[in-house]
Amino acid sequence: MVVFSLAGVISGILVFIITKLEYAMYDNSFVDVIAPLQYPLYVAFTTPLFGGNILFNLSYEWYALLMALFYGIVFGLTFYFK
Repeated sequence: MVVFSLAGVISGILVFIITKLEYAMYDNSFVDVIAPLQYPLYVAFTTPLFGGNILFNLSYEWYALLMALFYGIVFGLTFYFK
């Protein structure tokens, strides 16, 4: 559980950063190379909790960051009670 929640934190932050880079530098070839990395991370860690982005009226990059916070809380609680 600790490894999964830590991977969820990292994936949420990576999805947020890569998406913001896509919007800021859309003609850059480096961003085009790293952009496909976010999709499996989003599907694996954010989609299982899907529906919250509609509930909170958030775009998918901000929702991924919110899920990183959620996974961080789960990581902290799991590490604390272990």
